[in-house]
Amino acid sequence: MDNDTLYKSIKSYLGANYNENDENSKKIIIDAIKDYKIVASNESHRKKDDELLIPYIKEAVVSAYLRRGKEGSLSNSEGGMSDTYVDIKEKLRKDVLAIRVMP
Repeated sequence: MDNDTLYKSIKSYLGANYNENDENSKKIIIDAIKDYKIVASNESHRKKDDELLIPYIKEAVVSAYLRRGKEGSLSNSEGGMSDTYVDIKEKLRKDVLAIRVMP
């Protein structure tokens, strides 16, 4: 799946969480797709365009997009709701091990 198609899929998945008025939103998502494709490819020993990587990359990009502004935080508490964050790249690395191709 090419980056533009993946971008459209992620944008659709985000729904109301996607900020159409922010001119940087598309760039942020496309950059994240490129970065996470590299991480997933390196850890799994698969090609960057391998369809098996798409769900993992999509999950990482959505997490990163929703977490914008809270980078570096381990947790957040707002209005009685508490969130604990995981390292997105580390989670992606661990997740793609399940589909790793042995070199």
